Amino acid sequence: MAALPQPQTIESVARGFLKSAFLAERAARIAALGEWIAGFAELRGTACDRRAIEAAAWFQDSWCCADLHAGRFLAPLVLSTQPTEWQREQAADIMQRVLAEVVDEPTRETAARAIREAGRRKIAMPEAMVLAEATNLDSIGPLWLCAQVARCAAEDRPLGSAVAAWERQIEYQYWAGRIAETLRFERSRRLARHRCAALEQFMAGLRDQLAGGDRHVAPENP
Repeated sequence: MAALPQPQTIESVARGFLKSAFLAERAARIAALGEWIAGFAELRGTACDRRAIEAAAWFQDSWCCADLHAGRFLAPLVLSTQPTEWQREQAADIMQRVLAEVVDEPTRETAARAIREAGRRKIAMPEAMVLAEATNLDSIGPLWLCAQVARCAAEDRPLGSAVAAWERQIEYQYWAGRIAETLRFERSRRLARHRCAALEQFMAGLRDQLAGGDRHVAPENP
């Protein structure tokens, strides 16, 4: 007896459209963060469509797919790229079209609005607020380095330039300011600070290895 076809889900349809393991991995992270953030105490009592957040999370990066598949864009750069209003509109339209047979129209409309509004400085829509919080949080910490490595490869710059950029950020307290400015919930901020601490430890090791300063750990006569 032939197995019955499995019902389509937002994730399965999105993976089929994105055709990028990197973008799918990021979308899954943001969807999970969105589900976590939507449960914060500050949002209790607020009507928040979690299925719309899921749909928005899986498709908000879809604006880059055409360039990605044509070899004009590197997927890790989405971690440090702020989409334009036109790109957000494009992503919202793609989501509406691709999920037409999977998600009801009101939910798709909410997801499209969330994608469009998540890039604005002042956000009132709960779904857009959660999407922006999840996306900003995802780009803080060790994943920041993925975007820097991709940029170094694209521009043929040494990895040392990423270390130098990190050191300048620490000097000018960039991350403290970014956390305060882009994350509105204290639970998100605590996680972001934890991720920055993990990145700081890794960057210290990377700096030592690039400079050869870690050779003392392998003495000639142990």
